[in-house]
Amino acid sequence: MITMAVVLACVINGDTMTSVLRQATWLVVAVIVLIAVQVIATHLPRRRVKPVVDV
Repeated sequence: MITMAVVLACVINGDTMTSVLRQATWLVVAVIVLIAVQVIATHLPRRRVKPVVDV
């Protein structure tokens, strides 16, 4: 069903399957980079900030 929808979208938009696969590859790369950034950010030490007391 999904494959049929992709092929139909390619026919309607005039894209080739190669360009669709290229875009899908970049999407996967972007998602992997975002996941890597989140994992690295969780392992970084966080600085403790003292709360400002307004007198």
